[in-house]
Amino acid sequence: MAEEQQDPSPEYIKGFNQMYKLKQEMPEVAQQVLSSKAEGDRVKGMTAGARQYELERIREVSQKGHEQTREREI
Repeated sequence: MAEEQQDPSPEYIKGFNQMYKLKQEMPEVAQQVLSSKAEGDRVKGMTAGARQYELERIREVSQKGHEQTREREI
C-alpha cells in the first residue's frame, strides 16, 4: 500500500527557507547549525534546505563547465 504524502509543516518550511538563505550568505554558520544534535520538523527542514542549496550549486557549476567546453569547441 502506498504511503500518503503529507504537506510539510510550517516549522519544516520555515527551517528549509532559513537554512537555504543561510547557506547562501553565511555557509560557515550554516554548517555549525547543521552539526547540532537538535531534532524536530524545523531541523529536518533546515537539513533539506541545505541539501537543496548544495544540489543547485553543483548543478550551476556543472552547467558552467559544459558551456565553457562548448565554447572551446566552436
